[in-house]
Amino acid sequence: MLTLPSEEYLQIVFRSDLNVLVGRWMRQTTPSEMQQGYHDLLDVAVSQNCRRWLVDVRRRDHANQDGTPWMQQTFFPQLAPRLGSKVSLAYLFAPSHLNDLEADATVPPLTYFDGRPYRVQRFVEEHIAMSWLDNCRLEEQHELSQSAIM
Repeated sequence: MLTLPSEEYLQIVFRSDLNVLVGRWMRQTTPSEMQQGYHDLLDVAVSQNCRRWLVDVRRRDHANQDGTPWMQQTFFPQLAPRLGSKVSLAYLFAPSHLNDLEADATVPPLTYFDGRPYRVQRFVEEHIAMSWLDNCRLEEQHELSQSAIM
């Protein structure tokens, strides 16, 4: 496990044993801090060649839906080109924040991410999120083995 230098509002840990990047938001952020934090996560992911992320937003006061357009239009589209393949992001929410997020019509449903070069899932329990990320790893390995056969 490698804890990397980061801003005080975001803890970044690379789990080399699992090849998972963990970003834990330590408090509510301003829009510019959120954007900088995601750029920092992406830079670390590129340096570690890591395409599976756990993003823990449980310490934030709310899900920061104001950042949704930036995430959809600017950030998510950068992931696959910079990392060379599909990226899996497991978001970890407090139950009340997840309920608010899913009730917000400005936040796209998970089906929005279907067919894109990144996949997103939302969780309230970390071990389930990590299990999903491991399943993503297994799917990637299966896809690679199938493409090698053809």
